Amino acid sequence: MISGTFTIAKKEFIHIIRDPRSLILIMVLPLLMMVLYGYAINMDVKNVKLGVLDNDHSWASREVIRGFGGTDFFEIFGYYDSRNAIRQAVESGAIKGVLVFPAGFTESVGRGVSPEMQVIIDGSDANTGKIIQTGVSVILSNVILGSTSAKPFFTMETRVWYNPELEGVNFIVPGLVAVFLMMIATILTSITIAREKETGTMIQLRLSPASASQIIIGKVLPYTVLAFIVGTLMLTFALLYYGVPFHGSPLLLAGLSVAYLLASLSIGLLVSTVAESQQIAMAGGMLGTMLPSILLSGFIFPLRSMPVALQWISTVIPAKYFLEILRGIMLKGNSMIYLWPPLWSLLIFTAIVMVISIARFRRQFKIAG
Repeated sequence: MISGTFTIAKKEFIHIIRDPRSLILIMVLPLLMMVLYGYAINMDVKNVKLGVLDNDHSWASREVIRGFGGTDFFEIFGYYDSRNAIRQAVESGAIKGVLVFPAGFTESVGRGVSPEMQVIIDGSDANTGKIIQTGVSVILSNVILGSTSAKPFFTMETRVWYNPELEGVNFIVPGLVAVFLMMIATILTSITIAREKETGTMIQLRLSPASASQIIIGKVLPYTVLAFIVGTLMLTFALLYYGVPFHGSPLLLAGLSVAYLLASLSIGLLVSTVAESQQIAMAGGMLGTMLPSILLSGFIFPLRSMPVALQWISTVIPAKYFLEILRGIMLKGNSMIYLWPPLWSLLIFTAIVMVISIARFRRQFKIAG
């Protein structure tokens, strides 16, 4: 019995050694995930970009601003001269909060009256918004305690835009839509070419009058429609069941969703040209989209708190850009003016991945012939 077990074990060891790719995957994947999770799962918030609307331009306002600039928590990103300017900056995502000093701020201090400064917080990112709220209170408390005045020389009013109650569901549910939609769209196309290879029908495609590009487009088109219907159902469920607000244009979101779906479908096509079986293709599609979308898209964890290398990797995660679009339209009511940057990123990503996928498919197409 022992001899038989030893023989089987020896055979399995030989099988493992003869498959170096699987062996490397087994060894490297856990280490890679430890590095990724170790850095990405980080709720700390650093270098939060703040804007300043200083209508007083005095020593007192500068004293308060200095209190924010001297920490790793906040970064004074820019100074603005009107409420319209700060609204545009917040809607574009350039800043996450604003310090507003009223005119006569210092004069009130001189009269012994505690003036009120205002702190505006972008509530579309509820997690970061809550942390900003706490951080602002702590820093202002330190500024007040560090003053020589016997009583607080100013008071603070906090206003949260777009998500006044900082409800987590308004932040999480759009993120879930982006992550699940990307995973489903990728899996749908990941099996298309792999299925042809697995069932041996590539040669039949080769004999058809259609070119490689026509075949790829023909395969993507039905899944684009199907994924769009799935996305519409998910958003409808988010609105009706979770009560997530929707302040923007449904038509604009529909149009930009197509760009996101094409990006996700192109990933599936690339996976499909690499995988030799439908099972591997589905596993690759799920592994290649779900984890990066959750960890590196800004869905839960703030990207600015991650190492620079991970921030660079996040630039090739389509969910990152769709989250900007989705939260921007749903929570902020953003117009197209603020959504060009994420749209261009999605289109460039799709074009690059699609070209690679078609090139790989053409090579396999010729081999099959």
